[in-house]
Amino acid sequence: DTNTCFLRHQNLWCHCSHYRSLSTLVAMNSPRMNILCLFVASRSLVSAWVAPAFLRNGGARRSSLNIASRDDLEYLPLSSSDLSRLTLMRERHTTLPIVISEAMLPGQVLEMGSADPKFIQLLQQVLSSETGEFGMIGLNPHTGRPLNIGVTVALTENKINLDDNGVWSISVKAKKPFQVQGEPWMDETSSFYLADVELVDSREEPELDDDLLEEAQAMSDAIPELVEEWLKLVLSTEASDVEGMSKIMKDIGSMPKEIGSRAVWVASLVNPCPALGVCLEVRPAMLACKNDFDRIMLATAAIQGSMDHMSGKRKLL
Repeated sequence: DTNTCFLRHQNLWCHCSHYRSLSTLVAMNSPRMNILCLFVASRSLVSAWVAPAFLRNGGARRSSLNIASRDDLEYLPLSSSDLSRLTLMRERHTTLPIVISEAMLPGQVLEMGSADPKFIQLLQQVLSSETGEFGMIGLNPHTGRPLNIGVTVALTENKINLDDNGVWSISVKAKKPFQVQGEPWMDETSSFYLADVELVDSREEPELDDDLLEEAQAMSDAIPELVEEWLKLVLSTEASDVEGMSKIMKDIGSMPKEIGSRAVWVASLVNPCPALGVCLEVRPAMLACKNDFDRIMLATAAIQGSMDHMSGKRKLL
């Protein structure tokens, strides 16, 4: 089922047919300007902005474009605010190699390895890229199917090791959450998947009303005491030791003050990589939260449920 979107500016008509779930980037050359049209897969929304020259040849893989009267192009009447917002939208979209392993939250560290030549091909691709990053997604704990949300992870050469058995191991740290746009596809060597993704860490969210904000702040203020009690239970039940918890807390850093960031931090603590076995899997749910109230509520439920499990009050696992 396809939609058809039209953008009319003076004598310019752009026609693009695209799938409803995809975002299509179409680049056009002109003697007067370089314009990049983002045809967003909603029924009627079409946005456009002036793009730098290096984007002229990008993104035409999934597009179909017919242009009339290129000589009559004029600059679109966009304000500085419009340009700023559209530039941010452009920067949020990128293409990444994708690895399906574990759902991770920003700040978490995961060690993984393989002797598979396809894994080595992936490492070479990532290290040769400008960002040195790939996308990490986990599996839905209920269906077992890959999630459409994940995080970018950073790979550096000093975190790559080769053992005597020919196994390449890496240590990666999660950075920014993203949402997969459309269907992934295989790279040209058929070694790994690539996907168009949208970075969602800077996506605008609806503001909470005063009542929800007050409730969210109250839950956030109660977190430090809950964390202290949770750590005592982890050590007393020998779910982990001081060294293990020190490593986890070093990876995720100090507890943030902002409500949403604090919620993610709590989920990263009680549901680390690899898991301690004292908490339900909450990382996918945390990535899917749409606002800070939902995040702090989930974090509170996760740490309280984990304490109830360890104390024997209510077993979760």
